[in-house]
Amino acid sequence: MTALSSKLTSAPSTAAFLAGALSNGYGFVVARLSSLMRPQAESPAEAAERLRVWADQYSEHQPSYAADLRAAADRCADFAAR
Repeated sequence: MTALSSKLTSAPSTAAFLAGALSNGYGFVVARLSSLMRPQAESPAEAAERLRVWADQYSEHQPSYAADLRAAADRCADFAAR
């Protein structure tokens, strides 16, 4: 009777262990996938180039906004040069 009762009492701890292991594994996989899906940070030089492209697109219809974009691009380029 003691052998049967020891098997019965070890079953919940085994189930808890397996549930914990599965939970930890699932958490690891989700964290890894989310880090892979996160977009890479843009460098200041890349941001400056993107702003200059936008400025070129707006220069014909909204020249003051295009000038603001170019000024922001210059600030990004200055920051990148540091």
